[in-house]
Amino acid sequence: MGEETILEVRNLTKYYPIHTGFFLKHTGDVKALDGVSFSVKKGRSIGIVGESGCGKSTLGKSIIRLHPSNSGTVYFNNIDFFSLSGEKLRKARQDIQMIFQDPFASLDPRMSISRIIKEPLNVNKIGTNKEKGDRIKELLHMVGLDLKSLNRYPHEFSGGQRQRVSIARCLATNPKLIIADEPVSALDVSVQAQILNLLLDLREKLGLTFVFVSHDLSVIDYVCEDVAVMYLGNIVEMAPKEALFNNPQHPYTKALIDTIPKVGEGKKLKRNHLKGEIASPINPPSGCKFHQRCGYCLDKCRIENPPLLKNGDHSVSCWLIEH
Repeated sequence: MGEETILEVRNLTKYYPIHTGFFLKHTGDVKALDGVSFSVKKGRSIGIVGESGCGKSTLGKSIIRLHPSNSGTVYFNNIDFFSLSGEKLRKARQDIQMIFQDPFASLDPRMSISRIIKEPLNVNKIGTNKEKGDRIKELLHMVGLDLKSLNRYPHEFSGGQRQRVSIARCLATNPKLIIADEPVSALDVSVQAQILNLLLDLREKLGLTFVFVSHDLSVIDYVCEDVAVMYLGNIVEMAPKEALFNNPQHPYTKALIDTIPKVGEGKKLKRNHLKGEIASPINPPSGCKFHQRCGYCLDKCRIENPPLLKNGDHSVSCWLIEH
């Protein structure tokens, strides 16, 4: 890892076993992640994008060890995060936190907002009671909520306000890296921009690094400098945002970008529209996993899966690219 690299994921795999029959015999696996590798530099944001079922949310949860992986390694601040246990793991987790997609499901309805934000401080034994109280007030102010919120409960808030509470809880331990799993997809469109602007402001103020998971390329375009495009458990293209949006090289990336609504272009939008649906991760196609939906498929694509290789500013997994 370079000095500026805060996170490096190496060949991460996550399979969910399938058991069938009376004796629950292991008959296969759902290959949610099938050898994912990427890195993030300190202070930057990388967007993980793809259709539903591509494995992007599983990737975020596997990095933070909410889902145990089958193989692979995650290095955080030059430390093998997967090798940690006990007190060392608890200390390291203070620096890597997660914002979940549904704020209503991720907040305990029986706990007041004060207790919700205080919980990570208690778990990690951070501060005295007075210091915890001051920190809770500081966090509420930071996310744009007033002190009247302290003794209220999650059901008394709107979706956007609940996500602000989730962000405050996430920031309680003063993390360096935040994994945001579709943090605005469950919110009204009018509220999404407010939450995204809040995250951008917090990132600048606190020097945060983000791994931002989203199915919406326009959201990724707004908040990230780097983009990794996932398809069926693999990264198929990775590049700085400007390079990826201005010159997409993988057919799947091109198709995703063509679906972004553009004012005044009418029916010209879907020049490279996607055919069919994403294949099953239980029984993915041989060769390139995208070849059944690709309009440029070669004979080689049906037989051999292309590696992810550098091509200028891009890393691309496609036999159409001359590496």
